[in-house]
Amino acid sequence: MKKKALLLVIFICSLGILLISLRLFWNMGVFVDEHNTTPAAVCGGEFWLMMDWLRMLLSGVTVVVSGIMLLRKE
Repeated sequence: MKKKALLLVIFICSLGILLISLRLFWNMGVFVDEHNTTPAAVCGGEFWLMMDWLRMLLSGVTVVVSGIMLLRKE
């Protein structure tokens, strides 16, 4: 039972991180559109823009894996 509780906490935290990251990325897109600039300029370069995308990808993978582990029967 403790394992399921721990997996639930990990799932909820990783889902929160993913939602926050998506919202920040959305707000950056709105800023870029309103101020007629590029996402790379806002992030500080192409490298940091790619790291932003990587962070969202890894957060999504973490949510999926922790959700699968939570729903798996043992």
